[in-house]
Order: sequence, then structure tokens, then C-alpha cells
Amino acid sequence: MKVKLSMICTKQENGAYVAVCPEIKGCFTQGDSFEDACSNLKELVEITINDDLSDEEKEYILLSKDKIFTEFEIEMSYKDIR
Repeated sequence: MKVKLSMICTKQENGAYVAVCPEIKGCFTQGDSFEDACSNLKELVEITINDDLSDEEKEYILLSKDKIFTEFEIEMSYKDIR
């Protein structure tokens, strides 16, 4: 059975990329490039789902498949992020 999951990938100050799968608590990895981070996360998710998750946790992932992702903008002054 194939399941679509989410990935959030951010570039760090040191140039590495961190990838997170929000549907699976604590599931994140990194890579030297965006492609490496994506590949590493996919491998980690496959291992986690197939080896470490209970049937109840797998059911949660299947039920959370209908997601809407969007972006929005806000005004922010520099002093707000210090």
C-alpha cells in the first residue's frame, strides 16, 4: 500500500538541509543537499513505518492523509526575531 506523507525541508546556516516528516513524531534527518535530505527522510520513514510503528500509529497516518498546505505572509520588523 502506498501512502503520501509530508516533508518540510529547511536549509541551515551551515549549508546542510534538515528534513522532517510531521506525521511521524520525532522523524527527521539531514543531508548535505536538498536531494540527500529527501532521500534520507524517505529511507527513515520507510524503516520507521515498517519496523517501529504500532498498527494504531499506522492507522493515524492513513487517517491524516487529507491535508492542505499553504503559505502566508506577515510584516515583521527585524527586532522581532532577536
